Amino acid sequence: MRLGTQNPSVIRFENYELDLAAEELRKQGSSLKLQPQPFKILAYLASRPGELITRQELRDHVWPGDTFVDFDLAINQAIKQIRAVFNDDAERPRVIATLPRRGYRFIAKTTLTAAAGAPLPQGSSESPEESAKNLAGSTPLVSHTSRARAWVALGAVVLLIAVVIAYRFATPRRPATQMRIVVLPFQNLTGDPSQEYFADGMTEEMISQLGAMNPNRLGVIARTSAVKYKNSGKGIDQIGHELGVEYVLEGSVREAGSHVRVTAQLIRVSDQMHVWSESFDRAFKDVVELQSNVAQAIARRIDVGLGQRRAAPPPATQAGWEAYSAYLKGRHLLLDNKTEATIAVALQYFQRAIELDPNFALGYAGLADAYAEQADADLAPEKAFALSKQAALRALRINPDLAEAHVSLANVLFYSEWKWADADREYKRALELKPTYEEAHHSYSHYLTLAGRHAEAIEESQLLLRLDPLSSHMNSHLGLAYLKAGRFDEALAQFKKTIALDPNYMRVYTHLGFAYEWRKMFPEAITAYKKGVSLAGETLEGQADLARALIEGGERKEGLLILHRLESQEKRRYVSPVDLAGIYTVLGDHEKAMTLLENALEQHNGRLLFIHQYHEFDPLRNSPRFTRILQSVGAPAAL
Repeated sequence: MRLGTQNPSVIRFENYELDLAAEELRKQGSSLKLQPQPFKILAYLASRPGELITRQELRDHVWPGDTFVDFDLAINQAIKQIRAVFNDDAERPRVIATLPRRGYRFIAKTTLTAAAGAPLPQGSSESPEESAKNLAGSTPLVSHTSRARAWVALGAVVLLIAVVIAYRFATPRRPATQMRIVVLPFQNLTGDPSQEYFADGMTEEMISQLGAMNPNRLGVIARTSAVKYKNSGKGIDQIGHELGVEYVLEGSVREAGSHVRVTAQLIRVSDQMHVWSESFDRAFKDVVELQSNVAQAIARRIDVGLGQRRAAPPPATQAGWEAYSAYLKGRHLLLDNKTEATIAVALQYFQRAIELDPNFALGYAGLADAYAEQADADLAPEKAFALSKQAALRALRINPDLAEAHVSLANVLFYSEWKWADADREYKRALELKPTYEEAHHSYSHYLTLAGRHAEAIEESQLLLRLDPLSSHMNSHLGLAYLKAGRFDEALAQFKKTIALDPNYMRVYTHLGFAYEWRKMFPEAITAYKKGVSLAGETLEGQADLARALIEGGERKEGLLILHRLESQEKRRYVSPVDLAGIYTVLGDHEKAMTLLENALEQHNGRLLFIHQYHEFDPLRNSPRFTRILQSVGAPAAL
């Protein structure tokens, strides 16, 4: 029955209280999380128990008339969230019953309380058993189709979604300041848990395409930070606050017979309003026509909304599913938690991607980066960079406009061939092609630091962190940029912030130890280095740093034990002569140190680019031999 003129303030049912004035749902006194729109729908249904509430009524009540949204999708998702809070089964409901093609009915027995505490008349309702008889079962989607064609279709649909969202951000009434958005990991609804990378690839492409729209107007959070919210259970408001974004994009992907279905919804953080949502169903046979239509739509809408726009990157999903999945796994290892061990695993993933698709340009770019990372670690630099350059050039032959490959080539030109100007050109070309590419900003900021252009390096690092605020690697990287610029206190604060974010990230302890060692705070440096070495596992990473700090801090015997252990490893694995030279310098054996550095010069060891900023080599700076090495690598004067 309708409640007439009396409005309840609190509606009680089962062990729950629905406080309409406070807009709060409680269970036995504890507040439960429910987003604003589901709360509005729940409140509307609960205030009219037993009545059939049509979907049109819910639409009129919850969404303003000028809202552009897929209402059916939004209502379905809101009801799903409500049922999840109550652990309510749609097939055998206790709280909300669905009447197919008609609407919903609140079926739990309620007690209504006015603001002053007086009970209100109770609504009548049919029993859960009676309502359940009216429910219809759903038909499961078929999840069998061609994987390769699915990826092509997904790439095209991504472009369409990206254009619509970018157009939403570009209306004339918006201020000229940049809006920020995070693309949460798309849900895998293929019915096959092993196909999780189907959804991961969709997320990756969505980030890439949105990032290419207009970086000055639309900032897109990087995948490394976004993925931390996968199955986190956090609400939109909390995610928005933690990432500093105005909008959140959620979505899902599934196969439906001979079609691919992509669903996406754009949510405004300030009021958690679903400002846009839509489902896309496309037949695989129409892919070529679809891609053409999408390209035209992009051109039209960008001209209207965002002005001059860079060309969108070609969809990475042109590769087969398995090849692209292997590439993503390798790339994420290089970005998320880079150590010698994870680099070796990433290399295997890139090799697998190329085996699956010999013309997969991104796979070769990933391979180039993994080889470069192994230089001075598991591989001798000359071998590692030769392999890296070979892979980078192969990627560029396949796709000359692939930003990832330009960064890979730039790293070879810089760290191996010491061609500073050529490297600078390649880094800039990559950023022109793909302004949101994390590794381009990351590598270029290292270049700027080594060139002594510290203000620019810090600016690049800060931009990188805005794109990827929850990345352990990028947080520590900013601290390193501060440190190289001589801003010790800011560096120390940034390293501690990184440790709070991820106490198991190995390289932040190396960076922190370097900072303490630089200030001659040797006990603190030793503690930091020891923690890093303990996290590095079986690799040699960080051991030379620890040996050096132990010797400088008066624990010479322990430091020498590590030095001898490293030298004994040289017959079985590559040990950097630059690392050994640093230890011998602090031991006072300058002749041995210079010989090792000259050996590194013959090897074209990329670590020589750093020695003008390494404090342990200060006693060698007046040596003509040391000066010749700096001149050979093109390094500026020590800073």
